[in-house]
Amino acid sequence: MTSTSHLAEAGRTLIPRKDDRYGLLSPALVILTFVAGLVDALSYLALGHVFVANVTGNIVFLGFAIAHAQGFVWWTSALTLAAFMVGALIGGRIIHYFGANRARHLLVSTVIQLAFVAAALAGIYLLNHFAPEPAMGGTDPTALARASQPSLNFPTARHIDLHIIMLIVLLAPAMGIQNSTARKLSVPDLPTTVLTMTLTGIVADTSAHGHEQSKLGRRAVVMLALALGALTGALLQTRGHEDMILMVMIACLLAVIAMMLPHVRSEASWVVGRR
Repeated sequence: MTSTSHLAEAGRTLIPRKDDRYGLLSPALVILTFVAGLVDALSYLALGHVFVANVTGNIVFLGFAIAHAQGFVWWTSALTLAAFMVGALIGGRIIHYFGANRARHLLVSTVIQLAFVAAALAGIYLLNHFAPEPAMGGTDPTALARASQPSLNFPTARHIDLHIIMLIVLLAPAMGIQNSTARKLSVPDLPTTVLTMTLTGIVADTSAHGHEQSKLGRRAVVMLALALGALTGALLQTRGHEDMILMVMIACLLAVIAMMLPHVRSEASWVVGRR
C-alpha cells in the first residue's frame, strides 16, 4: 500500500463514505481518543500519578505505591479503579437500554459523560471559591487573586487531597462510561484508550501480510489523536489551566453529541449494525 493510499485511509476514517460500515462512529471515536489523552495528561500530572482513561496502569501504580515508590500514593490508584468501575457499571446499563441503536447509544453515553465532566469543571471553581488557600500569599491581593484561580498546584496536602478526590470521583466514571461504550461499539482499531494492540497490529500485520494489511492510515490517526490530546493536556496543565482542559473536553463531547443527534432515528447500516 502506497503512502497515498495510507493518507486516503486516514481521510476515510475522519470523513467516512456514506456506505462506510461504521459511518460517523469512526470520527466520533477519534474525538473521544483525543479526550482520553487530555484527561490522562491531567490525571497523571496533577492527580497523584494515576490514569483515569488508560486505567489498567493504576494496577501497576498500586503495586508501586505498596512498595513505597516515590511519587505514588495507594489511595489515588485504588480510588481511580473504584470510580472507573462505577462508570463501567453505568455504561453497562446504558448498553442494556440503548445498545441496539449505535447512534443513540453513543449519544446517551456521551451526554452522561459530559455531565460528569461539567460537574468536575464546576467543582474546581466552587472549591477554589469556597476553600481559598491563604498560604499562597498571606494578605497580598495579587496572591489571593491567584489563589482563586482554578489550579491544582496547592502547597498543602489537605487542600490538594480535596481537589484530587473530587476530580477522580467525577472523571474516572466518565471514562468508565466511554470505555464501556467503545467496547460495545467495537469499531476496529478505535478503543479510544489503550492502543497497545493498535500499535502491535501495525507492526505484526505488516510483517505477516505486507504493508497493504497494516491499516497504517487508520491506526496512525487514532494514535496521533491520543498523543495530541496528551500534548494539549500537558501544555495546559503545566501552566495551571486545569479548567481549560475540562473546557476542551466539554467541547469535544459536544461535537460527538452534535454528530450523533441527527441519526438517532436513522435506519442506516452503521446505526442499526447491519452489514
